[in-house]
Amino acid sequence: MKGTILENAGRAQVLRAPFVHAVIDDALDPALFDTLKACRPTMAGQNGVSGMDGQVPAKGNVRIPISAKLFRDLEFYPTCWREFATRHIKADIYFAIRALFGDLWPENQPKLVEGQSRFGLLGADDFENHDVLCDARLELISPGGVSGSHRRAHLDAPNRLFSALLYFRNDDDDTKGGGLDLFAWKNGPVLKAKSAFELGDDAVRRVVTVPYKANRLVIFPNCINALHGAEPRDASIHERAYMFITAEMQNDWF
Repeated sequence: MKGTILENAGRAQVLRAPFVHAVIDDALDPALFDTLKACRPTMAGQNGVSGMDGQVPAKGNVRIPISAKLFRDLEFYPTCWREFATRHIKADIYFAIRALFGDLWPENQPKLVEGQSRFGLLGADDFENHDVLCDARLELISPGGVSGSHRRAHLDAPNRLFSALLYFRNDDDDTKGGGLDLFAWKNGPVLKAKSAFELGDDAVRRVVTVPYKANRLVIFPNCINALHGAEPRDASIHERAYMFITAEMQNDWF
């Protein structure tokens, strides 16, 4: 699937612990990745290097999303980003991701049929006329003068089918941390898990961290065990940036 996050899916590492997930290094063609990185929208403006006008706010790690709908509707965003976001809200992305995991895809997820299920754009379309709403949004995490994370251990919304994160780490970003922590339940799922913004150390334990690396893609099907969170990072002048691609249904399925 040229020009997409799945162009190099053949080199994916599909892992089972602590829950099923895949990691693909150099996911995008280097030329495409460099083009996107060079004109990535930032908190300091539409292009260039971030820095909040040279000032690092005391409280950092604030998440700012730019949705596929905004990329579609606002012409001042770079053309390459508008096209990239639009490409990743198509039905074939979901079906290719599901195929990547094969028999490891959760059996209790809704059964979607290629060519029959109706896919639309999150924030623009509705579930009356669509079975699935997709998004491909750039998420920016602000610099900060203290260490921290914008969100620790949690479950994604239970109507979500999958999550995919493509990292856009700056070349000069030497900040420690900022990866993706993967967690496991200590004593099985807790009732508040689906609605909790974050889960505490009494409920979960960190098992592994996928480091924050440029052009690294992490994908996982959503399920009751897909516990994850942003690894705390040191104080930094750099934004943390990633493309977040997902698909949601109207009703919760777990």
